[in-house]
Formats: sequence, structure tokens, C-alpha cells
Amino acid sequence: MISAGIATVQAWEKSSASLHPASPVILALLQKGTSLARAMGHYGLLTAAHGIFLATSDNACHLPAALQRLATESEHRAQRLQEMKSRWGVLYLLLLVGWLAGSITAGLAEPDRITGILFLNTLTCIGSYYFLWLIAKLTSQNGWWWLGLAWKFGWQRRKVFQWSFTIHWLDLLGWQLAAGVDAATALQAMQGLISTPSYRSATAAAMTAVRDGKSLSTALATSGLLPNQTLAQVLVSAEASGKIGESLAHQTNLAEPNLKLYMDSVMFWLSKALYALVAAVAFAMVFLN
Repeated sequence: MISAGIATVQAWEKSSASLHPASPVILALLQKGTSLARAMGHYGLLTAAHGIFLATSDNACHLPAALQRLATESEHRAQRLQEMKSRWGVLYLLLLVGWLAGSITAGLAEPDRITGILFLNTLTCIGSYYFLWLIAKLTSQNGWWWLGLAWKFGWQRRKVFQWSFTIHWLDLLGWQLAAGVDAATALQAMQGLISTPSYRSATAAAMTAVRDGKSLSTALATSGLLPNQTLAQVLVSAEASGKIGESLAHQTNLAEPNLKLYMDSVMFWLSKALYALVAAVAFAMVFLN
């Protein structure tokens, strides 16, 4: 609705967001001129990264596109989580069968050890349930959380990071530059997107380099913000042509299908691995006690 020219206040009133318990208070804040990002963030409806993302996008006149991206990513995460949970019944059944069969086998073969085996099998099931819960929690994490994890452990050279970084970070940078925001201000607005100290240091170094007169492509490359040389070359060409915003948007369009294909592949093989792992745990409860 916002992309159709409807004001944020009216769009909020007409959307399903108005059904949220905090909606009246958020609506009152919007009517007073508070930005959507600040109003939603005040009531914990946005993560810190999403709040900065929305606020920065709003300043760059890309709020509709930012909201659409958040909604699409949320739908994809919910879909992946739902697909995974749809298999939970079979996994739980395998654990239950393993626990029952292991208990019966122990009771018949070694009745004097039945208490210890029951205790061990029960702990094994609890540990397996916790592991499945942890996998589900990781599946539901957003892209900015994964980018922060990649920065923390130094995974910037991996293809999946490069695709995600292009879609989330470089595209947001491009939105700001296309809207006329200077490079140093754009980088400063994005400094809080990832809380990892190495990212903050890299962003600060890039800001200093830009303010010292270096080109944006050079500043990003020397600070370590660009994950590969190809992107650096793209930025050099884009700066020379004066179309850096369009160039970064094009890179995002190239990265999105690659990231989706990668995530679909991960979810496919993850489900297979979980079946194999739980089956092995059930087998161990029956035959290895």
C-alpha cells in the first residue's frame, strides 16, 4: 500500500498489522510523525538490525521495497521451518520406538540393568529433542543474524556469505547512494547492522578512507568489507559510469536466485541427515546398551 502512495498511517490502519495488540499505540506514534521503524522497534516488533535497515531504507526513499524484502524473507523462513516441523512426527516416533524397544530388550536380556538403561535412554531422547529444537531455532534466524555469525567466525570468503552480503548489505548501500546520500553518511548509517567488533572496525575504516578522499570501491576493498575481487571490480566500473546504485541492484538480482537455490539444497540434505541421525540414535538405544 505504501508503494501505491498511501501514507504510512493510513496503510497501517488498513493492513493486518492493525490487529496486533500494540497497534493502537504504534498508530498514535505514527500520527505524531514517528517513523515506522522507530515506532515498531519501540515495542520490540523489530530486531535491532531490522530497525536500522528500515530506518535507513526510509531515508533513502525505499521503505516499500524494504518492507517487501522483510516480508518475503519472513515468509521463506516460516515456510522452511514449517517444512522441517512437518517431519518432526516421524523423528519423534523413531525416538519413541527406539526408547521402547531398547527398554524391552534390556528388561528381557539384563533385568538387573533396566533402571540404568532406562535412565540413559531417557537422557538420549531428551538430548535428541533439544538438538531438534536447536536446529529449528537456527532455521528461523534472519539473514542479518547469519551475517553477524559469519563475521564473527571469519566466513566472509564463502559463497553463501557473499550472496547474502550482496542482497542485504550492498543493496542497502546502493539504495542510499542512488537517493543522493554521500558514501560516508551511508556507511555510518549501516555501522550498527552487525554487532561484531570486526565489522564495526571495517565500517569505521571505510568511512575514514572515504572522508580522506579515497573512492568508495577502494575504501570498501581495503577495509575488508568486500568479500571478493569481482565485487570490487564491479564497484570500480559502477563508480566510473556513475551508476553505482543500479549496478548494486543488478548484483542483488544475480545473487538472490543463487542464495535461494543454496538454501533449498541445505534444507533438502538437512532433512535427510536428521532422519539418518535419529535412526542411528534409535538403533543405538536398542542394540548398543
